Amino acid sequence: MTAVDWEEVKRLAADFQRAQLTSTSQVLSERNCVEIITKLIESNLLEVIFTTDGREYITPQYLLKEIKDELYVNGGRINLVELAKTLNVDLNHITARIPEIEKSSGCSIIMGQLINKTYQRTIAEEINERLQRDGQITTADLTKLYDLPGDFLQSVLERNLGKIIKAKQDKSDSRVFFTQAFIEKCKGIVRGALRAITRPTQVSAILEATDLQERDFYYAYDCLVEDKQMFGSLTARQGNATFIPQMYTKQQSDWVHNFYKQNGYLEYDALSRLGISDPVSFVRRNYSDLLHLPTCAVGPQLLDQIEAAVEDAISSNSFVDLMMIVPSIFSPEDVAKVLEAVMKRSKGKSIPLIFSDTVLISEGFVQEVLKPFTDKGIVQKKAQQAINDGSYIQLQMEKKLGRSLGKEKIDDNYDSKADKKEERRKKAGSGKSGGGTQGRETKTKAAPKKKGRSRKESGGSENEVIDKKLEFFTPEEIEGELSSNKNLEDLEDSGVLTDLARHITPLLNKITYENTARLFEETLVSGASQRRKAHVELENKLENWLLELKLTERSIKLFPFADTQSRLTASVLRMVGTEVVNAIFSYATSADGSSPVDPKQITAEMRTKLLADVNGDLHDALASLHKTLYGNSLEEFIASAEASLSLTGLLGRKPDKKKEKQFIQKRREYLLSELSIETTPALVLQLATLTLFQAATGHILQVSGKFVPTILAFLKPHLKDEENAILQAYQDKLLKLLSVDSEEMEAELKTSLGEEMPKIKDLALTYKKLVQKEN
Repeated sequence: MTAVDWEEVKRLAADFQRAQLTSTSQVLSERNCVEIITKLIESNLLEVIFTTDGREYITPQYLLKEIKDELYVNGGRINLVELAKTLNVDLNHITARIPEIEKSSGCSIIMGQLINKTYQRTIAEEINERLQRDGQITTADLTKLYDLPGDFLQSVLERNLGKIIKAKQDKSDSRVFFTQAFIEKCKGIVRGALRAITRPTQVSAILEATDLQERDFYYAYDCLVEDKQMFGSLTARQGNATFIPQMYTKQQSDWVHNFYKQNGYLEYDALSRLGISDPVSFVRRNYSDLLHLPTCAVGPQLLDQIEAAVEDAISSNSFVDLMMIVPSIFSPEDVAKVLEAVMKRSKGKSIPLIFSDTVLISEGFVQEVLKPFTDKGIVQKKAQQAINDGSYIQLQMEKKLGRSLGKEKIDDNYDSKADKKEERRKKAGSGKSGGGTQGRETKTKAAPKKKGRSRKESGGSENEVIDKKLEFFTPEEIEGELSSNKNLEDLEDSGVLTDLARHITPLLNKITYENTARLFEETLVSGASQRRKAHVELENKLENWLLELKLTERSIKLFPFADTQSRLTASVLRMVGTEVVNAIFSYATSADGSSPVDPKQITAEMRTKLLADVNGDLHDALASLHKTLYGNSLEEFIASAEASLSLTGLLGRKPDKKKEKQFIQKRREYLLSELSIETTPALVLQLATLTLFQAATGHILQVSGKFVPTILAFLKPHLKDEENAILQAYQDKLLKLLSVDSEEMEAELKTSLGEEMPKIKDLALTYKKLVQKEN
């Protein structure tokens, strides 16, 4: 625009002002005005905005003013479409002016609406009022309420939080806001509800009971955790979340600890039923010294018990089925692993045989199993048969002459048997032969080979040649004989008897061959001197036993109560009477020249069978003797025994008072000798009690240790108060030792018993001198 044009504009403006101020002398028509404005617009001298109907003009500055006025009138929020209608201006003109309004007034365009800071402050105040009333609010609720975007409302909330809006924002969900009062209320509800819970409870049940929203519950829970006011824990935050009280966790841990302390093991299934989701990890985390098995974990205490059972089986020449001593929840795989661990701990000791992974048999027990074959004369019969049928003699001729009649036929026969026998040996050694009535897999571990074994295996030993050619027993024959032994019923039930029979077949064949060789060299007729010697020895034993029973009968009559006398009598008959009866039966049933039965092997059932082979008066006497053994009268038993001995011709001597005194004196010397060397507390107390009884009464008494309290009660009047106190205190400690669970307490009691043992011995040894001193 040039200066001339501008001057013209000024002149026109001045004329226009004068026209307005002065009275109208000339009136412009509407057409003239339109033409003037149009001319100015075309000359770019004037910028105006047409209304939507085209009848009015407004300047941009006036439009801005009108927009601000309408925004103010509508409380700081107005829809642009509605604003365009109100101002009668096209929406594009308003939209074009929005950036200028936003820059100058700090307004915002939200979803086609113009919003200023005043309105934002207003809704912040309204939100605060709602929060103070309801306690909590969410951005989603505000979105529905104000019909505004959540992000915008979220920014308003966060910008005014702590200023206009007095609330706290949820840490887990930023679109949720609480007042402090609401938080305290929720904390109180959650604290009370959770402290009242005593077992694991799902969060859904807690929410239903407390009528809380899930987010309110978790926020209050987190606050309580931060304040260290929460006694429990949550398993999760979503899904099936469960609250576990600390009380329940402690009870759970206490139960596990007590169960382990009492039983020495932890069963995984039991822990699962208790609510522990991962029992194996739980046990590894809390118990580091346990042996983990497929179904449970075993502690040192139970391992020591199993090791003691194994050592006891080895030392006592017996067997043990570990499935019978371990808890019922143990599987065969568990027992096999336990046994493997126990054997590792027992390196350097005797290695037993193991069958079916769980049955342990000592070498001594194998020898005991072999004894009946020799004691019952089975081996002797086989040996005698080998001599009678000439097989042994023929073998000796082969060795000496290097030839035999029908050599090829015999060699083929015996070689096939030897191959089968060698195959059974290999199967037993490999531990993979399925034996027993239940078809269980067996596993055998043999003792270390001796030096002579290599010679036998190489075929250079003479005995190996003999074993191959003389097979006295077959495994089936041995198994049939073993099955009649009641002591092996447990092995038969567990299916191990077949494998045991296969194991001892070569051993028994070797023993039989040695017996055959010895029998062949001995005279066919036994010497009369040997039988006479055995007869005299048996007479002396029976005489001493009957004398002991007579003297014991006098001692028992000293006890005041009939019940005590009856129990003592039964104990004496069981200990001494059984030996008398078995000796008499063994002798009486072998009077016809048959081989005598070993008295130690005779049982009550065997005595009944032996009676069937005896007739006449001897049968009646033996039957009466067998009956009185289970009675309660020593007098009747002694009378029956003497009657039976009279019929067998074993005993016919008259009672000798001098011999009774000698017997009593020898018994006292024996007790004192045993007492001086004994170190076991229980046996020391038993020997001391029997010694004191004999010294106090002049009578002997031989009973088991369970009668020690009865004898001490009887001796109370015969002893001083301090002596009674010493004996009673020692007995009390022994009884306490049997029931104590703590290893520390057990060691303390053993130490105390060992320290007081000399007092007990000294009391028994010097009692006679004390009595003489008092007299």
